[in-house]
Amino acid sequence: MPSITDWLMVVITAVYVVATIFICWANIRSAKATKEQIEESKRQFEESNRAFVTVSFEIIKSGLAVLCIQNIGKRIANNVNLHISEQFLDNMANKSDKEHLERLCSALFTLGIEQRWYICIGSHLQLEQMSKELLTIALSYEDSNSKYNEHIDIDLKQYFWALYESPTEDVYQEMKKQTKEVSQIRKELHTISINTQKDDDHA
Repeated sequence: MPSITDWLMVVITAVYVVATIFICWANIRSAKATKEQIEESKRQFEESNRAFVTVSFEIIKSGLAVLCIQNIGKRIANNVNLHISEQFLDNMANKSDKEHLERLCSALFTLGIEQRWYICIGSHLQLEQMSKELLTIALSYEDSNSKYNEHIDIDLKQYFWALYESPTEDVYQEMKKQTKEVSQIRKELHTISINTQKDDDHA
């Protein structure tokens, strides 16, 4: 018959096996949780360090209705392409602006970090006409890590209440003002120079 010591060894071995199984199971769960955490951290890093192209609507001071295409991400955006719905294009009042948008739709271009482009879609006076169709944009681009496809809807009816001011237009107007002032100073200096020369001739 087995002795008490033998039974004790059997119990100890059984406890050891059960404990080992629990430890292995806990290690597997811990490794899985660590892997998921690493993958989530990687996903968050890629999400915060990707190219991020946006398309927004603006009305600049001169009264032009424009689309602003901008890369607000942290990587260069390559092969940027916009496809604007045919319904919106067919509803546009100005043929020239429509042709510019059609060229945009067939273009593949690059947007540097924080780089932006403006394209005219008409005058603010044509906003009511253009707003009869939803401005639907299919946007695609890629960076060094991935490709992105996005869908943007802009309801121009929602912008009747406001007049946007573009920073680019502010800079343009300020430069225009300074150019005018420099031109005026040049004329005054020229007049002083002529008067000084006349005074010297009379002396």
